Amino acid sequence: MNAKEAYHQLVTSLESAMDTREAANVALIVFEDTLSWKQDQVSRVLSQSELQELIPIEERLLAGEPLQYVLGMADFYGLKFKVSPAVLIPRPETEELVYQILASGKQYSWKSGLDIGTGSGCIPISLKKDRPDWAMSGIDVSEAALTIASANASLNEVEIDWKWQDILDKDSWSKLPTFDFIVSNPPYIPQRERSLMHSTVIDHEPALALFVPDEDPFLFYRTIMQLAMQKLNPGGALFFEVNEFNAKALLKLVPDGLFDTVKLIPDMQGKDRILYGQVSTT
Repeated sequence: MNAKEAYHQLVTSLESAMDTREAANVALIVFEDTLSWKQDQVSRVLSQSELQELIPIEERLLAGEPLQYVLGMADFYGLKFKVSPAVLIPRPETEELVYQILASGKQYSWKSGLDIGTGSGCIPISLKKDRPDWAMSGIDVSEAALTIASANASLNEVEIDWKWQDILDKDSWSKLPTFDFIVSNPPYIPQRERSLMHSTVIDHEPALALFVPDEDPFLFYRTIMQLAMQKLNPGGALFFEVNEFNAKALLKLVPDGLFDTVKLIPDMQGKDRILYGQVSTT
C-alpha cells in the first residue's frame, strides 16, 4: 500500500470520531511525525512494519486519546516537548503568556524567573530558549512531571533549575530565593465543573493540574500572590494565566499594595487570559 492510500484510509477511519478537516489534519501529523513522511511522497510504498505501526495509533485516537499523548510529543512556541498523561498538553493560549513575559522583559533588566506548577516545563524552557541570559527555575509537586520537564530541557538544549515543591506548604517557601518574575498557570477548575468538561481531558489529562476544591477555586492564585509578596525583587512582576470567566473576580482578590500596576491582558480573541502585576522598583 502506498502512502497516499494509507493516509486516506486513516482519514476515513478517524472521521467516525471527528469531523473531516480535523481527521485530515490529525492523519497528516501522524504520518509526518511517525513515518517522517512528506506530502510530496504520495507514491512511496509503506513497509509492513510502518503499516503495523499505524494500527495502535489509530486505535488510541479512535478511543479518544489526545493526539499529543499518542505521539508522545507536542508543539509549543516553535519547540518540541515530550508529553504524557503526567502533564497537561501545552495550549496555544499559554504561548501568549510566554510572549507577554518576553515583551515585558525587554523593558526591564530581569535576570531570573520562576514557573510554579511547571508540568512539561514548556514555559521556562521557551523563555530560556529565547533569553539564554535568564536564570529560569521550575517547581512542581509531581515527580513524574519534573522527570518530563527535565527531559524537555535536555531535548531543547537549555538548563533549568528544577525542584520538587508543594507551593501550598508555606513553610517550604524559605527554601526559595527571590526572583525578578514569577509565572504560573495553576489549577483553577472547581470539582463541580468536572462533568461539563470534554471526556478527552477528563479521561487522560492529570486531575492534579486541573482541579481545585469547590469551596476555594482561587486557592493557588491567592497562595502564589502571598508568595510573590515575599519572593519578588523590586521592579519584578507576577504573571498568571487565568480563566476568562473568573478573571475579573480574581482581579478583585489582589491584595492592596501588592502591585504598583495590575491589569488583565486579553488574548488574540479578546478574552481576559493573563493577570499581570508589577511591583514597585523601590
